[in-house]
Amino acid sequence: MIAVSGPDVRWVGNEGGLAREDEWSVVPVQETDYGRTDYALAHDAPDMGSRAALVNALPVADHLQWGPAECDVSIRDGWFYHADQQPKSVSQLTDIYFRSVGRDSVLLLNISPDTDGLLPAADVARLREFRERVDRELPEDLARDARTTVSPGRVTVDLGQEREVDRVRLAEDIRYGQQVESFVVEAQRDGVWAEVTRAGAIGASRILLSAVPVRARRWLVRVTGSRAAARIVEFGLYRSRV
Repeated sequence: MIAVSGPDVRWVGNEGGLAREDEWSVVPVQETDYGRTDYALAHDAPDMGSRAALVNALPVADHLQWGPAECDVSIRDGWFYHADQQPKSVSQLTDIYFRSVGRDSVLLLNISPDTDGLLPAADVARLREFRERVDRELPEDLARDARTTVSPGRVTVDLGQEREVDRVRLAEDIRYGQQVESFVVEAQRDGVWAEVTRAGAIGASRILLSAVPVRARRWLVRVTGSRAAARIVEFGLYRSRV
């Protein structure tokens, strides 16, 4: 099978705003009537792009297609305005953000106008609070001006001094496709590299949260599984202010 271009985004398969733990932007599709295409796997399949999923799709798939996931959800319970409904809490929206944008997906947050054609004041206020919360979750990137060393399958960052970190943001150079299947983030403590967290796919945006901050000067992301050469273009380190 070969990969071809496709739609800008694809429906993630639910209306809760939540992506899969490992979301792949390359998915198998099949040709249907009159030259149209459809996904070879169900829209809500628990796995749309891993090697196992691609093998399962082989009997019906015609090719691979680039289609990043779009997570859609409404700020209220319903998609249309209802005066008796209130917007989701900041905590709910923040959780959705990390489980969509933080999982290689686009977040589509629906805001419905009221009966006067205006955005409800409560929703507008909640949007501002949500924006402020995200800014506190991911404030200054501590690695922005740090000394960075890049080698095949790994990126090392030297912060110059010990700093507390509880948020890690990664991104691949998707001009070369999505390649990373698994990785480990490590911190050097007392001269020894120790694992902080690990996960699967990265794609255009992967954000990992730590309940307990880790204090270290040197940080490393090491790719442990990849389909082709891994190109990490972002290795951001943050200390939340929540």
